[in-house]
Amino acid sequence: MDESEVAVRAAYWAAIEADARRAPLQLVHVATHDEVGLAGLELLLAARRTVLDRWKRTCERPAPAIEPRVVAGDPVGRLTELSATATLLVLGDSQAGPLAGLLHGSVAATLIGASRCPVALIRPLHNAASAVGPVLVAVEDTSSQALPAAFRAAATRHSSLLVADIRRRRASKEDLDTLIARHRRQFPTVTVQCVTVAGDRHAALERFSATAQLLVIARGGHRHLHIPLSPTLHFALHHTRCPVLVLPQGGAVATGGDHVYGDRFGEPAFG
Repeated sequence: MDESEVAVRAAYWAAIEADARRAPLQLVHVATHDEVGLAGLELLLAARRTVLDRWKRTCERPAPAIEPRVVAGDPVGRLTELSATATLLVLGDSQAGPLAGLLHGSVAATLIGASRCPVALIRPLHNAASAVGPVLVAVEDTSSQALPAAFRAAATRHSSLLVADIRRRRASKEDLDTLIARHRRQFPTVTVQCVTVAGDRHAALERFSATAQLLVIARGGHRHLHIPLSPTLHFALHHTRCPVLVLPQGGAVATGGDHVYGDRFGEPAFG
């Protein structure tokens, strides 16, 4: 974590996720070699106080357990290590948009490609509509975990779900409809709209994400070709402004971890 507003926003976002998953939350600061004394721990303690103060104002339930943790070393390496035992890794990103790749966005992309668990990239709130907008899921492959994760996210947020079918090879639409129907039985309160994107899918994602509160997308990529992220995810990281939840390839979603990690970063509200 740092002292930015988006870092605290990410920490609060992570606290809500930890509460929904019934998991403890660790706020992590990766200390640099020239960092002085207890600065990192003081930063985390201040962030925890801010999160707990907001929680008390917005929610009657007790807040999840929040533990500050300072580690030293390379941020990507240390956070990748922590992701091996985590339910979710939450990162703050103050540079959403086209300039992100020119700044520290490439570090976030590297970490997303290496993480062993799902990664949420939290951005500043750019408009009021996105705070209450739908959860958006980009479906490139019906075998990915993006769709079930999106249903779960929409149910947690009491929001609708917009399914963007951006598959290049047109499989039977009935296959996707069958999957959606299956998940709707599990999450009956979620209202679903499905849109088939026939043209420029990157432009469509940018347009849909403008009023979405969350974009859910699979990591994709080709590890044997050393391409950790799909082109669509790479575009989403640099050209959308809403928070992005990235699901790793294969396996169940967040079943082996026991913590939600937050870095830089009634019912509680996500806005």
